[in-house]
Amino acid sequence: MAFAARAGDQDTASVGGGVLLAVGLVVAFFGWGSWWAVAGLVVAVAGALWLTVAPRDE
Repeated sequence: MAFAARAGDQDTASVGGGVLLAVGLVVAFFGWGSWWAVAGLVVAVAGALWLTVAPRDE
């Protein structure tokens, strides 16, 4: 997440968090019933957390 803190890269943090969230949910859905579901949920939670703590240009 260090790259998201540079000036002009606030959108990168939002896109990165959104991608993690989406990919995590897809992996969890298609991997349901195996350890892939747990991995997908972990990635989705990381993406959601990234979106909440990402620097915003307000």
